[in-house]
Amino acid sequence: MISWLQGHIQLPGYDVGLWSVEHEEKAAAFLNNPRLCQLLCYMSNGKLHFSATLDTEATSCEKLYYFIRSEEIRLNNIDMSIHHGMLSRGTAMQSLLEAMGQVFGPQLFESSTWPESVKRDLSGHVHRFMGSLTESTFAASRKTVLYLPSGKFLPSVPTAAKNKELVQQLESIVINWTRQIKGVVNSQDSHYHTEVSGPLEEIEFWCTRKEDLCGILQQLQRADVCRVVCVLEASKSSYLARFLSLARRIHENSVEANDNVNFLKNLVTSCKILASADPARICCILPELLGHIRMIWTLSGIYLSVNCFTYWNLSSSFIDADRLL
Repeated sequence: MISWLQGHIQLPGYDVGLWSVEHEEKAAAFLNNPRLCQLLCYMSNGKLHFSATLDTEATSCEKLYYFIRSEEIRLNNIDMSIHHGMLSRGTAMQSLLEAMGQVFGPQLFESSTWPESVKRDLSGHVHRFMGSLTESTFAASRKTVLYLPSGKFLPSVPTAAKNKELVQQLESIVINWTRQIKGVVNSQDSHYHTEVSGPLEEIEFWCTRKEDLCGILQQLQRADVCRVVCVLEASKSSYLARFLSLARRIHENSVEANDNVNFLKNLVTSCKILASADPARICCILPELLGHIRMIWTLSGIYLSVNCFTYWNLSSSFIDADRLL
């Protein structure tokens, strides 16, 4: 079983050759002593360290690999009885998200020792908390991440569709997804009616939005997300239609954002030069800039509209007036 531990540690600079007799003794104690619930592994100065507690040195390392036991360990159940993963040093919310998703969540959702009534009630609260925590953690970086429990928490689709309590949990998750995606869609609709400080901010908006929308599309295409959709389809959930409608809007918005980025990136160089140019140079820069704007207005399916092109006129006029004052 020690070889199992050796093969699962994933730390930068780690190698099995770093193991010593002391490491094997600590590993054996963790595997054989029911009172030792965790084994923490980390690298420091090129050396491998083990700890049974979260001491000062362990908390100061950049990467920490953990093994946590949930029951008596035997060779035939070691994969199920030991939860393991890596925590990265960073923000408090990111660390909490990793700990909940990799340690505490699997212990709850995959446990066979908890009373079903207690497990069911607690699971609903944990799902809501994890959904909110996931959303808040990635909001600062302008990324939309859809929460879904890790691990094999879903049985087969026909079996899951007949489990009313499980369907209700999945509906709660999909309701949260719907709210998140609706916010993303509405932010694009409102952007066209919001005045920003200039073309560079407009370009930055669309680059960030393109990345976010591509990330959402990739999540919607994941096998576990598709499986949730299949379960709710089989159970004829009333919450699914709204989610699928918004998912289609995400695809449309992604095509739009990609189109905008492809056209607007032609303006970056001219806008940067214009932003730092002396008033005397503006007349030399504007012809090229206006040529790019004319090309966008003529060829782009999005900026062809009168309202969007008017925005560009206003933005350009604002910059010109600001530089000349």
